Amino acid sequence: MMLTKKISATLLISALVWIGCSGVPSGAITEYRTTVGTATIDDFNMLSNKILNRHRYLVDRTLDRGMGAIIECKYEYPGISNEEALKGIREIRYILTVEARAKGGAGGMFSVRAITRSYGRFGMSEDWVDIPINDETKRRVKLFATDLKTEFENKIRSF
Repeated sequence: MMLTKKISATLLISALVWIGCSGVPSGAITEYRTTVGTATIDDFNMLSNKILNRHRYLVDRTLDRGMGAIIECKYEYPGISNEEALKGIREIRYILTVEARAKGGAGGMFSVRAITRSYGRFGMSEDWVDIPINDETKRRVKLFATDLKTEFENKIRSF
């Protein structure tokens, strides 16, 4: 009787751990970063907003930090791929952040990169958990980053 209770308790704990860890495979990349280029802070603010609007990203807030700035966009809710549906994901969303960090000794120049984080809801759960970035989201962010890089380069050449 005592052995049966121990086995039952062990199986219950194992099942709970398995269910809790099944959301994101170990080693999966849940954040996608791409380097855009170099710009002044004025160009970063002006051109980033212009290209975000062109790509239909809605700006949620802009934060000025001591040595740079961040532009956070509102969540995007793309459709679910077949692969995500097979994993049990019923809803996904991602957020794009554009970040400018001061370059050391570069005389007012900032290194710009785009950072994307993806979240999903599994089954009947209402909790958002980190999930890997899907290929469609990566393509959309790469297209945005390429356009922004082109704008930065064109602005530099026009001087």
